Parts: sequence; structure tokens; C-alpha cells
Amino acid sequence: MFWIVKCDGDKNPSRSASFYRRFYKWRWLGCWAWAGRVQWRAGEPLFFWAGEAIGWRTLARDAWLFQASVGYEEGREEGDSEDGRLDGLGESSSGVALLLEVRHALAEDWRYFLVGRVLTGEIGTLGIFGAETCLGCQPDGTGWEVGAVATFHDGKFANRDFGVTTRQSIDTGLPETDVDSGYRSTGINVNYRNYLNENWQIFGEALYEVYGSDVSDSPISRNDYEAEIGVGFIYVF
Repeated sequence: MFWIVKCDGDKNPSRSASFYRRFYKWRWLGCWAWAGRVQWRAGEPLFFWAGEAIGWRTLARDAWLFQASVGYEEGREEGDSEDGRLDGLGESSSGVALLLEVRHALAEDWRYFLVGRVLTGEIGTLGIFGAETCLGCQPDGTGWEVGAVATFHDGKFANRDFGVTTRQSIDTGLPETDVDSGYRSTGINVNYRNYLNENWQIFGEALYEVYGSDVSDSPISRNDYEAEIGVGFIYVF
């Protein structure tokens, strides 16, 4: 799977990608990026490589989906902001992180389902909880999906992205900021997948995330939202 992503025209400099994109390796070109993924399946389970992460996924009792992956989460760099808004802040922490995900179907055909994800490691902990629905989806996985989630973080993860230490405050002139653990954001996403031919699929996605007040009030945060539009291509062997 290969992705080409267009972010909103005023990309938040404190983030390297949306929370949906944890563990995918992004290469930003201005406000564009690309990423890749390879997966292999022989019945159940499925194994995959996605950027700097390797993982495993399986379906249980037709109503539960479990996924686990281990990856390297890169931190923010000063160069991520083209207009110098991150100058003097240095690099934020990087480290190995574990991602656990559970989905539970509320209908036999997975038309409605709940989803929960927890990302945890040296960088802190992030939790994502929400619900999704499949609109006109086919047995081969094509069709539309619409979802809504809420995200929560601990203090370590929050300040990694949006905090300003005493040293950083002195170097940049920004006010010292300590972001509390708790609510982070609410987001919605719309996905579409369809076959172009026997082997190739096209995949589109639009994401919109609104930050809570603790995050949007941070001097690092440029906006109180983040938006992305992505187009991907999948080759089925």
C-alpha cells in the first residue's frame, strides 16, 4: 500500500501527522507526504510492515478484531516548521512504542463497530476510542466508511507535542507551558476504497481533528484543528 497525503494549508507545526497515522513513516514535501505499507495473509492472522512498525492482526469469533504492533515513533524536529515557529525548541523525544487495537462488531456484517487503540511506550501514552459505520460496503472491503473518535493522552505524551520547558522558554521567548493529562481531541474520518482492476485498488481518506482547549492554548499550536486528505493505491498479489 502506498499513500500520498495532502494536509491543510496551515499544517500544525507541533505534529508530524494526525493521530490516525501513528507508526506510519511519513516524508513531508512542503505540505505533501508519502508513506508505505506491506501486508501478508494466509487465512488468519495477517502480518504487516508499515513504515517503522511491524504488526499482527486477527479476527476472532467473527465479531472481534485484535491488532498489535511495535514501532519507532519519531519526535518533532525544528525543521518541521518552514517558517521557524519551532526554532529553539529542539527535538522532542523519540522511542519504541507498542500499539494495541480492539474492534467489536455491533452487527453481523460489521456495518457498525466500536474501536479502541492504545499507544504506549517511552514517549508516553495515547488512547483513541470511537465508533465507525460502513456505508454500502461490499464483502471484498470496498465502499465507504465513516467514523468518529475521541483521543486522550497522559502528561508525558501531551508535553512531548505541546509543552514548553523552562529551557525552551528562555531560548524561544514562549511562555513556559505544562499540558495536563486527559482529553486531547475529537476527530472524524471518511474512507473510500474501490477496485481499479483485478489487482489494483484506490483508497481515499479525509480526516478532521479538533483539539481540546489545553492543546489549542499551547503556544506551539498554530490552530485548534488539523485536517488531511489522502489518496492511496493498493496492489493485491
